[in-house]
Amino acid sequence: MSEGDLKAFALFGDLGDGEREELAALLEERDLSSGETLFEEGDEADALVLVLRGGVELASRRSCEKVVVGAGDTIGALALFQVGTRETTAIGAEPSDLRLLRREDFLRFADDHPRPAFRIAAAVAGEVAQHARAVLAGDVPVG
Repeated sequence: MSEGDLKAFALFGDLGDGEREELAALLEERDLSSGETLFEEGDEADALVLVLRGGVELASRRSCEKVVVGAGDTIGALALFQVGTRETTAIGAEPSDLRLLRREDFLRFADDHPRPAFRIAAAVAGEVAQHARAVLAGDVPVG
């Protein structure tokens, strides 16, 4: 994956080309087949997932609703900053090309590049706040 590919993801929009290039080098490639499980609800959340191509269905035991995320979307951004478990199960909705950024790799990047890491953290916080507002407005089901 090139640094240019990371431009498609809002989390990395404020980074410079060199910073995106360094992050791109840390990403783990992952292909996901249709129907294949990427992770299950309750698994340790240890990586941010970037969807380059295809679609991933997210479902939770707490909700009957399912959501499919596609190219340009991310899954589990908070996993970069906190130890916890996955809130959903992720299954390939179609053949998908994914990249994973492991927490341990991101934290090493943050040690070497604190300002870009802070910009990523600010973008994650913005996404969380936007989701919370949507839930409070009733636009997104809780859970």
